[in-house]
Amino acid sequence: MNFKKLYKQIGERIRTLREMRGLTMEKLAYESGISKGGLSEIERGMKEPRISTLVKICETLEISMKDFFDFDLAT
Repeated sequence: MNFKKLYKQIGERIRTLREMRGLTMEKLAYESGISKGGLSEIERGMKEPRISTLVKICETLEISMKDFFDFDLAT
């Protein structure tokens, strides 16, 4: 598995969901208890997100982990 590609897809998914909910990067980072810089790196696929971080982000975005990962990993 190409993990760099996976991290990029996860970041794109976070950005898409964040924008769909009308949240700024600052607001999502604050509400999730992570740094804006860390969120920026995750959204750009530059940083491997921890499971605990993804859980916090999903809680803030009001989406289950199952639904969060409901996207095509092959693309």
